[in-house]
Amino acid sequence: MRSTNMVKPGRLIIESGRHVALVTGGARGIGLEIVRRFLGDGYLVAFVATKGEHVERALDLLGRPEDRLYAERVDVTRQDEAERFVDRVRARWGEISILVNNAGISPKRIDQNAPWLSQMSPAEWARVIDVNLTGPFTFIRLLAPSMIAKGYGRIINVGSLAGRAIPMIAGPHYAASKAGLVGLTRAAARDLAPYGITVDCIAPGRVLSDLTGPADAAVNRSALNRIPVGRFGTAEEVAHVTAFLASPMMGFITGATIDITGGEFAA
Repeated sequence: MRSTNMVKPGRLIIESGRHVALVTGGARGIGLEIVRRFLGDGYLVAFVATKGEHVERALDLLGRPEDRLYAERVDVTRQDEAERFVDRVRARWGEISILVNNAGISPKRIDQNAPWLSQMSPAEWARVIDVNLTGPFTFIRLLAPSMIAKGYGRIINVGSLAGRAIPMIAGPHYAASKAGLVGLTRAAARDLAPYGITVDCIAPGRVLSDLTGPADAAVNRSALNRIPVGRFGTAEEVAHVTAFLASPMMGFITGATIDITGGEFAA
């Protein structure tokens, strides 16, 4: 039976004095800026990445505040690795109240444009779906029971413009996975709303980072022509929106997808 109890904003902060946040894909780009922002907001932050060297570089960039930051190399497609990491975070700090599903991959052709369906192997398709869609499902499934028990939680899925409009740069596998993430967000929001848990999606457009390459790359110059505000987005801007949705005061926004595209897409 679903709970009908009203959850007051800030209840968890009052009870525990702190939030624990988990960010997947937190070592580079948008994920790193989300981790940085959460640390600045006073959260205890755990993050994962697929490569150990990326984890170590990110820890160095963040100044290694070991009392408030914990990270490991974890493959988000491996449920056993995800479970062990969540268990270690809980042992260190207690229950996790904020989850950001940011980990994602987007294979490209050599020229950095989108691969065509005819150029895509079944194995490549499966890997992208596993990382970008099954990974978020795995972490939501792991953390939802404890959030339900607490009567509080914030889940933010990082989608993409490619899942909202005709993909101009990303491949069919990436677009399908990010469109699926919007559907997963809505379904999870429906299931978890009665327990004080919000589930939302953010959909960035072209955001410059070490993952997208320099602004003067041909693929980026072409993308810039499609952005009404006349510039690229920044990872910091995406992190600001994520922090907004993670706030205990945002309990009446759930099931939403927020487009961060400089006007390239609006719905």
